[in-house]
Amino acid sequence: MTPTPDFDELVGTDVPAAERERLRHVHDLLVAAGPLPELPPGLEQPRAPEPAEVVPFFNRRRSAAYLIAAAAVVAVAFGGGYLAGNHGGSFTAARTVRMHGTAAAPQALASVKIGSADSEGNWPMLVKVSYLPKLPPGGYYTIWLTRDGKAIAPCGTFRAHGDTTSVTFSAAYKLQRFDGWVVTKWVPGTHGPGPTVMTT
Repeated sequence: MTPTPDFDELVGTDVPAAERERLRHVHDLLVAAGPLPELPPGLEQPRAPEPAEVVPFFNRRRSAAYLIAAAAVVAVAFGGGYLAGNHGGSFTAARTVRMHGTAAAPQALASVKIGSADSEGNWPMLVKVSYLPKLPPGGYYTIWLTRDGKAIAPCGTFRAHGDTTSVTFSAAYKLQRFDGWVVTKWVPGTHGPGPTVMTT
């Protein structure tokens, strides 16, 4: 039987009273808990783990087939997106609104093709804009619905590139509450929606 260790021998006498009291409490708990149980003989000598069999996730032939199939799927998806984006896709316009440039962009022209609303009241639109100047980094154009000539409800933002820019948006406004459309220009360092560059 192991004798109980003497607290004063373990800690000494030069420990502050508060710390000594804390250590005395811990010592008493350890003594009350008793010694640890004996280690079973089977655990005295640890066994080396058996080597696991390494099974490759893919073999080379199967991996090549998967890569070819994945590349084919990507090519089909890209081709379908290209055709839809460049040949009108399946977008059917219920109404088309024409826009023209203001003094801020006199050459600009645009068409807003509005599709039929879905069951939730969202209606898609395809906006094609021509001859809007390219804006500096961070700048963008916003297309709005207007009431009494004032920009009220934003429908989306875009950046112009090249001669013609096409973008699609979806909105949930009730069109009969508005009387027109405008496009505004915003550049970094300005406040508010910015000047109107296109209108109906």
